Amino acid sequence: MSPAAAVRSDAPRLLCVGSTVVDVNIQGLERFPVPDVEFTQASDVAHEQPVRVLLGGTAANTAMVYAALTGRCDLGGVIGADPFGDFLASGLADHGVAVLGERAGSTATHTIALGVDGRRQAYWYAGPPLDPGPLLAAWNPGHVYLSGINLCFQRPLTDAACAFGRAARAAGARAVLDIGQGGPGALDFHEISEIGAEMDLLIGSRAEFAAALGCEYAERRDGLRERFSGPVVVKLGAGGSLLDPGPGQELRRVTGFQVEANNPIGAGDSFAGGLLSAWLAGADLETACRRGNAAGAISVRSPGGPQDVTKAAVDRLEREG
Repeated sequence: MSPAAAVRSDAPRLLCVGSTVVDVNIQGLERFPVPDVEFTQASDVAHEQPVRVLLGGTAANTAMVYAALTGRCDLGGVIGADPFGDFLASGLADHGVAVLGERAGSTATHTIALGVDGRRQAYWYAGPPLDPGPLLAAWNPGHVYLSGINLCFQRPLTDAACAFGRAARAAGARAVLDIGQGGPGALDFHEISEIGAEMDLLIGSRAEFAAALGCEYAERRDGLRERFSGPVVVKLGAGGSLLDPGPGQELRRVTGFQVEANNPIGAGDSFAGGLLSAWLAGADLETACRRGNAAGAISVRSPGGPQDVTKAAVDRLEREG
């Protein structure tokens, strides 16, 4: 595994809170299996690339990338007292990520298969829920980023999420919410609005905002703007990102970087790590989005995704792109 970057003395301290898992990653499938009671030619699918076991989870991915770009990051997520937990704890430490809290239970896993045509199948074990109380007590408040909280917080989750935001802002720091992940348990519009009251920035993918708003972001932007006046960033994948600076201001498209896709899993988390590394250090949001686009592109073109992102690679892509 790649070591973390040297710690910058001026790097703002960040706590990433949320999903922390082991990713079991299968890539390059020509087809997907057809379920059967016995192994058959249809149900037993061979793949040429070996399975990769990767550090993962939305919050952990962002923490690794932020640490790669600044030298350090804190993480609030559940790591089990099991061999997968040993793998996570050791790997995250190697990447400059310090995990707050005690290890307990079984580690969450995300088994995902990717087809050559872009389709995917996934199997999710959520693991034990994250108890925000001890984490809040152990944290020396500073900047905080919440991601994938619907995957690890028990509902109702708005009070806990707002508590992190209030603590950060009371300390003169910034609070950021990534509204993902999608799916049946995704944050709804009411939850996003309520948590947003204690946030300085909202981030989400195009699909996640469309699911929450019922249409494309630009079409129902005003509905969210009645509840949240801060900046919003919409991740557009290979298309870069869309920046909404605030109510009444024009949307700005920040162009992405064209790279050969290798592993798309965690690219949006890498984007967030890149954006936060620039924005929390004082860059304007448009510049920060460009940094995020570069980090996401490096993640996509790397077999290991977020854990392969390095400062040197992101710097080089920004210079050359």
